[in-house]
Amino acid sequence: MATTAKELQSVVDGDIAHEKIRAGEKLAFAFVIFSNTPYSALLTTFLLIFYTDVVGLNPFTVGTLFLIARVVDGFSDPIMGYLVDRLPRTKFGKFRTVLIVGAILAGVNYILVWLGPALAPSGKLAIAYISYLLLGFTYDLPNIAQNSLIPVMTADDKARNTLGLIQGFVAVVGGAFFAILAPIILEAGNSSLSAYSTLILLVVGLVVLTSIIGALGVKERVMPVQAQTHVALKEYLNIFRQRPFYSYLAFLMLFTAAFFISSGVGAYFFTYVIDDLSMLGLISLLSLVGLLPGIFLSGIFSERLGKKKVLVLASVVMMVSLMIRWIDPTSIPLIFTSTILTGFLFGVFVPINAVMGADVVDYIEYKLNHRSEPAVASIASFASKFGSGIAAAIPGYVLGFAGYVANSQVQPPAVISAIIFTAVAAPIIVYAAAGLIFGFGYDLDKELLQKVQTTLSERRAAKQAVQP
Repeated sequence: MATTAKELQSVVDGDIAHEKIRAGEKLAFAFVIFSNTPYSALLTTFLLIFYTDVVGLNPFTVGTLFLIARVVDGFSDPIMGYLVDRLPRTKFGKFRTVLIVGAILAGVNYILVWLGPALAPSGKLAIAYISYLLLGFTYDLPNIAQNSLIPVMTADDKARNTLGLIQGFVAVVGGAFFAILAPIILEAGNSSLSAYSTLILLVVGLVVLTSIIGALGVKERVMPVQAQTHVALKEYLNIFRQRPFYSYLAFLMLFTAAFFISSGVGAYFFTYVIDDLSMLGLISLLSLVGLLPGIFLSGIFSERLGKKKVLVLASVVMMVSLMIRWIDPTSIPLIFTSTILTGFLFGVFVPINAVMGADVVDYIEYKLNHRSEPAVASIASFASKFGSGIAAAIPGYVLGFAGYVANSQVQPPAVISAIIFTAVAAPIIVYAAAGLIFGFGYDLDKELLQKVQTTLSERRAAKQAVQP
C-alpha cells in the first residue's frame, strides 16, 4: 500500500513542514499582507492629480510616464523573481530577509516618488521618471517575498487554505481602510503638499513597521528537497513549460481582466447610461458586501469541490450573472444583484488564487526537483498586472472605435451601445475564455495534488534518513 503524506509527516524534518500554525503567526502573516495594501491604491487614485495639481506637471506627460512604467514593470517582475530565486537560504529564511530589506528600500523609493518632484527646485519630471520607474523594481522585493510565504510556511493543504483566507480578507479590509484614511487626511489639509506629505510619511512608516513585525513573526518551514540555491537560467525557464503553471497564469490574467473591464467603463456607464455617477460609490460598497462572505466561504468550497472545480464554476456563474443583467442593462435591481454576486465570486477567487500558487510551486519541485517560489510569485504578479492592463485598454479601444465624444453631455447611440457592450458583454466573453482554458488546461486536480504532496514528503523523508 502506498504511503500517504500524512503517514510520512512524523519523519519529515521533525514534521516541521506540517506543524500547526498558531494564532500569533497567523496574526504576523496578516501584518505582512496588510503592509502590501496601500502603495498601489494610493498611486492609482491620487498620484496623477498630485503630479498635475501640486507638482505642476503636464497631464499628458504624466500619462506617458504611467504607460512606460507599466511596460517596464511587466519586465521587472520576472527579472526580480529570478534574482530573488538565487538568493541563499539562511537560518532566518530567504523571504523574511527579503521582506524586511525590500520594505525599507521600497519605502524610501515611495517617498521619493511623491516628495522628490514636489520639493526639487528643478528637474521635477526627471525625478518623477527615475523614482517611478525604480519603484517597479524596489516594490517587487517585498511583493515577491510576501507572495512566496504561503508555499514555505506550511505543506498542509488546510493550513494553506486558512492562510489564503487571511490574505484575501486582510487585503480587502486593508484596502478599504486606506481608501477611507487617505481622503480624510487630504481633505483636512486642503490637498496641500503638507497634507500629502503627512499621508505618505504615515503610510510608509506603517508599511515598514508592519512588514518588520510580520516578517519576524512568520516561519519558513518547507525546505526544498534539493539544497541547490542557484538554479541555472535554462532550468528556470523550464518552469514555463509546465502545463499547470502556464494554464494557471492564463486563467489568472483572463479572470482578472474580465472582473476589471466593467470597472474600467463604470464611470462612463453610470454617467451616460444610468445618468447618475454618484451611484458608482454605492456599487463599490455592494461589491464589498459580496466580497467578504465570498472570502470566508472559499475554503469550504475548496475543500468540498477542489480548487479547480470552484474556479471553473466561478467563471461560469460570473457569466450567468452578467447574462441575467443583459436582459435589461439599465435595470437597477439587476445591476445590484449582479454586483453582489460577482463580488462574492471574486471573493471566492482571491484566497484560492493565493493557495494555487503554492500548489504550482509544489508541482514544479515534483517535476523539476527544485522549488521556485519567486518565479511563480513574480510571473503570477505579471499575469495579474497584464490582465488589469487589458481591462484598462479594452474600454478605450471600444469607445474610440464607436466615436466617443469627450466632455459631451450626450453621447451618440453607437457609443451608448459600446458602453453597455463593454460593461456587460465583453466580460462574459473573457470569463468564457478563462473557464475554458483553465478547465481543459489545468490538470493539477485533487488526485494529482495528493500524489505530488505524497512524493515530496517521501523525498524529504529519504533525505532526512541519510543525513547524519
